[in-house]
Amino acid sequence: MPVNPKTSQDLYTAQNFNVYKDFCQYFVSGVVGIRHFDRNKCILPLHKYVSSSDEAFTILTLENNWSRWSSMAEAKNWKDSEVPSAWITSMVKRKPEMNQDKDIEVAETPQARRYRGWTAKGILRYNELHAEIKEERKKDIFDEFETYCIEYFQEKAEEQGNNNHKRRKKEQDRPLPIATHDLWDDDITEDQQDLVVSRLLPAGMSGKLGI
Repeated sequence: MPVNPKTSQDLYTAQNFNVYKDFCQYFVSGVVGIRHFDRNKCILPLHKYVSSSDEAFTILTLENNWSRWSSMAEAKNWKDSEVPSAWITSMVKRKPEMNQDKDIEVAETPQARRYRGWTAKGILRYNELHAEIKEERKKDIFDEFETYCIEYFQEKAEEQGNNNHKRRKKEQDRPLPIATHDLWDDDITEDQQDLVVSRLLPAGMSGKLGI
């Protein structure tokens, strides 16, 4: 089943694990950074490197552009489409304005793309998604999904001969051997030990070492 707005809304249902894993790998990674995603996907649970807001924004972006992208695919034109995005302010023409200094009418020009923003409905939809994902992440099914993702990514890394991301077990520090010496008896007190060491040092050195 391909990734699309409908499958992304199913979130972490068990039958949707594989699809939603692909959604995280190929879409969410573009939001959080592909290198950041790849660096952590085999060793950390998803919530450690992908926030609920990252996830919500990715779903919002998919829903916002799906019809537009689909029309581009049908027309085989990936530069532009007549189909507008769902929740982005459209490129409406500005009303003519009068230049107060020179009384010259400013020509009608389309609003620049970089100034386009989210509509009120788009922001409300994002808030809805964000709240839903935060609640879903509290459920046991999300823990199962995270485990599924880590195991899948580790398996793929091993198949590709890349074991660098395999989760490492933390080993306890091994005790070091104790060096033998003839400076003092291990049974003598600390004050006696300082006295013995000061006698073994060259003249004038004991004061500099605080002994």
